[in-house]
Amino acid sequence: MLIFLVGLALTNVIAGGAGPAPVPGMSLPAFAANPASAAVNALGQALSGIALVVFASGLARTFGGRIAAQLTASGALAGGTLILSAVLMQSLTSPVLTGQPALAVALFNLAFLIGGPAHVVTLAMLLGSAAIAGRRSGRLPHWLSTFGMVASGLGLLAVLNLGSPLLPFTATAYFIPAGRFLGFVFIVALVLSTVLSRRSDRPTA
Repeated sequence: MLIFLVGLALTNVIAGGAGPAPVPGMSLPAFAANPASAAVNALGQALSGIALVVFASGLARTFGGRIAAQLTASGALAGGTLILSAVLMQSLTSPVLTGQPALAVALFNLAFLIGGPAHVVTLAMLLGSAAIAGRRSGRLPHWLSTFGMVASGLGLLAVLNLGSPLLPFTATAYFIPAGRFLGFVFIVALVLSTVLSRRSDRPTA
């Protein structure tokens, strides 16, 4: 989470404020002019994807039960989409793409779809699984598991972005940042809640 946000911030700084835009193709010129921006963005996404897979594995061990496999699988999908998107982003820095604007645009749009709506939908699956597991096991407060389900629901709506051009992008684009950043908030709250719960359960001397 933090890695993703730091990478996104550095991308915009390096690109002079013209980092990746939410609309496919809009920020491709910025990437072409600032290969360092694309490299930082790709590295941040890849590290975030790895961290997400590790986090999901930890959730599976913590909550256990019948939903452990679902947590592991959804975490692998959420992390994998970020890593794949990072690979595609990094490919945009290749000099091989010079003089091939159509291929560059296609790669950029594919990176957006995988790292945008596809990632947010798989992240929503992870959030929903964690919220349900936390409620069933009693390890999460009721309000927090409810928040996780709401964040998951918004994230799942990001799939509507794949309905373009039937659905206007302006009507569906906001589900991507909503699902992503509400997911970040839920994950931070989940970690804090779990840590505090473990500390309170420790016997005092």
